[in-house]
Amino acid sequence: MATRPYVDRLTCILEYEGPRAFSAEEVAAQEDLFLERSALFFTPTAHVPREWIGAGVLDVTLPIPSPSHDELDSLYGYRTPRLWVDLLQRVTWKLRWTPMHPARVTYTRYDCTLLPDHWIIGGTKAITDALKVRTAGRTDGRILHYFGAIRDDGPNDLIVTYLQRTVPTPGEAKMRVRVEPL
Repeated sequence: MATRPYVDRLTCILEYEGPRAFSAEEVAAQEDLFLERSALFFTPTAHVPREWIGAGVLDVTLPIPSPSHDELDSLYGYRTPRLWVDLLQRVTWKLRWTPMHPARVTYTRYDCTLLPDHWIIGGTKAITDALKVRTAGRTDGRILHYFGAIRDDGPNDLIVTYLQRTVPTPGEAKMRVRVEPL
């Protein structure tokens, strides 16, 4: 019988057993928890060690701007909050964030072209979802745990402001995301 390589890594456990939440003990036992971050979408923040949870005002610049309407149609990855969770984790070096409620979210999109307002709103939907603590939007009913800087995206939970700035070249495009308490 073949042995499973790296059997204690969370990503390997998911591969063999399917989606599930990990206990605080399983999470704490990881040699490189940041490497295992993609396995934590089913695990509540309460099971993540405190040193991996950020707090306070979140003010980060992501290396890609929110997508245009055409990019949303053509490039599926832009529509998934998991892409944006990964980018938030990479720029903060944190797996989760302490939620602010109510919160103000300010998106500043830097790109060569200014987009119509409704494209900006649609293009930031997956980023807003990524900022939430969790979502129950899966067809199988499983709860997904996201970055967690905001509690939810309802009208009583946050105010969103959308700004745009032009840059000379596509290589300078980016997205600033600021989350602060109201």
